[in-house]
Order: sequence, then C-alpha cells, then structure tokens
Amino acid sequence: MRKAFAEKILEMAKVDDKLVVLIGDISHHLLKDFEEKYPDRFYNVGICEQTIVGMAAGLAMQGFKPIIHTITPFCVERAYEQIKVDLCYQNLDVTIVSVGGSFDYAHLGCTHHSYNDISVLRSLPNMHVIAPGTSEEFKALFEKNWSNGHPKYFKLIIDQHDHDILGLDQVNIVKQTENSQKAAFVSGHLLDAVLQNKEKFGSIVYVPELSCLKKKNIEKIVSILRCNESVITVEENCIIGGLGDLIFDIASEANLNVKIHKIGLKNKFLEEYGRREQHREKLGLTAESMAKTIEKI
Repeated sequence: MRKAFAEKILEMAKVDDKLVVLIGDISHHLLKDFEEKYPDRFYNVGICEQTIVGMAAGLAMQGFKPIIHTITPFCVERAYEQIKVDLCYQNLDVTIVSVGGSFDYAHLGCTHHSYNDISVLRSLPNMHVIAPGTSEEFKALFEKNWSNGHPKYFKLIIDQHDHDILGLDQVNIVKQTENSQKAAFVSGHLLDAVLQNKEKFGSIVYVPELSCLKKKNIEKIVSILRCNESVITVEENCIIGGLGDLIFDIASEANLNVKIHKIGLKNKFLEEYGRREQHREKLGLTAESMAKTIEKI
C-alpha cells in the first residue's frame, strides 16, 4: 500500500497545486519521484512529529492541502495533542497517512507497535478514520475523501485482502442471506480470514471507514443488526474504541437486543518479539483461530 500511496499523490499533485507532503524522515526512496518533481511542495521535517502536525495546520490555514506521512506510533501517539488541538479543533483539511500500523514492525518491539491508533483518533471530533484493505481500495478512498474539508487518517499496513472491494461505500455488504442469525463486521485485510469462515455467517459486512458515518450507512448497519441474534466484529486493533465499539454504540443507540462479541487485541502490551504472522496466531486473528472462537460463541 505504501507504493500505492506514492503513486496516488504523484498523480493528484498534477491536478492540485495545493497538495503538499510533509514526512518524518521516512520513505525517501519511495517518494523520490515526488520530491524531484515538486521540490517546493515536499518537506522532510525530520523526527519531529509534533512540529510536522503544527506545520501542516499552518499550511492548511493558508489554503494548502498538507499530507503528513510517517510511522504510526509516532504520528498518532507522539503528536496526539497537536492532532487534537491543531487539526481537529480547527477542523482543518489535513491528511495523515501512516505506515507500520498494528505490528508491522513487530520485530522492533513496543516502541514501534501501534494497535490503538484507530481507537485514539476515533475519539476526536471531526477526524475521519479510514482503514483500507488493499492498494486499489486505498487509492479510491483517498481520492473520494480528498478535499472534504476535515482532518483524515489513513492506516496503511503491509498485508492486504484478496477481494475486489473498492470500499467507496462506508459500509459494504459482502454477504447477506434472508435467514441470517449470525453476522460478522470486519475491517482491513482480516476480511480474508472472515471469508474463510463465511459458511458460519449469514451476513458479512466490510467497514473501511470507522468514524463520521453518514446516516444512511448507520441505518444499513442497524438493519443488519436488527435481523441477527449475534454479531462478531473482527479488527486488527485494540477492542477498546475500534470497530467493535462502533457497532456496539450503534446497536445501543438503536436499542437493539443483539449479542456482540469483539475479536481483536486485548488491552495489554505485546511483550514478545517475532513476525506479525506469529503475533496474529497468538492473538487469535488467523482464520483457524477465529473458527475456534466462533464455535465457542
């Protein structure tokens, strides 16, 4: 998805001369074409994430459309106050594109893990939180949300699902049967793991946008919840504040009596080192482990 990001901003910079990129000393080779073609619209601010957000806010207030790009825990957690006050409180049209989310950098340990970025940013008013599941989906969602007048966050990770869903709808019904009693809601690349267990669900719903849902999409979720007795939410994020809580809150607001079980990361640190696949296996985020969890439920 990082390559898709580089391609997309190069394409869009041709037609939008207000597009400006600010990086935190990463992706030098990836973005070299952009830097060479638009040197006056490319700033390597260095490992100063709070400064990057402040600069982006200032540029946005002068009519530019800044894109912030750096590693997830640094641009979200280190610069949280600036995102809150400079971007969200001012409701500025700034786009944050992170990489290395959840545990893509698993081998570097806790400092580089970030599996609560969605939770943190969903709590901020005006912030649009987006978790694309493929490169093409990212490009479509990026263009769709460009110049929407609000702060935006795109979570890019290495793994992708194998399905042709552009995600142009905030809520996408992948499977639906008339006599559905069990439903699954999923975001990001874990759609593959859910679809490997598709026979266990009457309905499967893919949700790439995790905040600021339009009324029609909330109603779409309510209609799915209303005709199912139990629901499972699946996400590569902390279960506090993520997709699971989004669905729970919608069910609560609609006064629906539906059982909701959240599959995701518990609220604790990952203290072991290893590959991201090993983390998923231990955390119950593989298709096989999900099958066991579903059976228990």
